[in-house]
Amino acid sequence: MVPVVDRTLSMRVDRGDPDSPEASRLLEAYFVELRERLAPVPVQVVSRWPDDFRGSGGAVVLGSVEGRAVGCAGLRPLGEGALELKHFFLAPEVRGRGFGRVLLAGVEEVARTLGARRLLLDTAAPLLEAAALYRSAGYEDVPRFNDNPVAVAWFARDLV
Repeated sequence: MVPVVDRTLSMRVDRGDPDSPEASRLLEAYFVELRERLAPVPVQVVSRWPDDFRGSGGAVVLGSVEGRAVGCAGLRPLGEGALELKHFFLAPEVRGRGFGRVLLAGVEEVARTLGARRLLLDTAAPLLEAAALYRSAGYEDVPRFNDNPVAVAWFARDLV
């Protein structure tokens, strides 16, 4: 089946309240999908954004289409002008329409407003479409920078 693409829709990307029902719903959906795709590796499903996305220098970013939040990402400080992008998620019903690229660009803009000069992220092996998105958006492969046990690839992009 060929997905129906509606190019008339646009996405709004903004910082979000990590305690909002939308942010919690999307974070939980991210972990549910991650658990399914990484099986048999255990993944704990949570619906509360950790404190490091709430504090100074961190943020939760939401992407909305027609007023409904359909994408999320978290930014947490790593120090020295760098932020780590985590939990990048787009609801399955809106995938394949270019919204992933729009959400990523919005996340980068939020990171710039937080003073970040560099954005780093990792991804797991089954998330091939995520790795392809990051590479096509100018992210480069870098050595491991964290201890995420399910990550197999690490990326970075300068924002200046």
